[in-house]
Amino acid sequence: MQYLIIVVVSVLPGFGWLWYFYKADKYEPEPKKLVLRTFLLGVFVAIAMGTSFEGLAFPWGPAKYSAVVWAPIIEESAKFLIVFWTVFANKNFNEPFDGIVYAASAALGFAACENAFYVFSSWHGGSPVLGVYTLLARSVFSVPGHALFSAFFGAALGYAKGRKGLKPVLVVILGLLLSMVAHGLFNWLTIENFYGGLVFIVFMAVLWRFAYKMLLVPALNASPFKKLR
Repeated sequence: MQYLIIVVVSVLPGFGWLWYFYKADKYEPEPKKLVLRTFLLGVFVAIAMGTSFEGLAFPWGPAKYSAVVWAPIIEESAKFLIVFWTVFANKNFNEPFDGIVYAASAALGFAACENAFYVFSSWHGGSPVLGVYTLLARSVFSVPGHALFSAFFGAALGYAKGRKGLKPVLVVILGLLLSMVAHGLFNWLTIENFYGGLVFIVFMAVLWRFAYKMLLVPALNASPFKKLR
């Protein structure tokens, strides 16, 4: 029962941040069932990837590359495909901000599962104090970080919806690449711990500011439903 409680508590921050992004979509909110389904798909994909890759040797260079290069590529691609394959063509995906909502949903489902794994491992393999510390740190940085990384390709998909030609395709590719780069920088800074973590804190502050000013606000302002409010 104790371990079940740990897992449940570890997942709650993911739902909390999901609520934040859902409520930010103020002009034409998405169906809650569709948002939750996307979240759960993120959970299932995280479980599938975790069980598939567990125990596999890492053949592509130093182990650090796994976190800084390959993990961002694989994880952001997986989250992108969840949104692109299951939601992008849905009739409810009908304004630019929807891309951010669904990208955040998939990302936070993935992050919630990952969070439960790390907190449980810290608690069981370390100590309750380490488990609580891991929960608090990851709830503030890693969990919302996943949503911020994926917001790049989410905003790109929101822009591309309904547009034809080469430009929207290039925008989506760029958005996905930026998601991978942001994710890779995040992982690199957590590993290197420059200046006692100060550089990491500054990076997260800049990432939040950039995402809000350059992704969330423009996507909201471009909503065709804004004039109806």
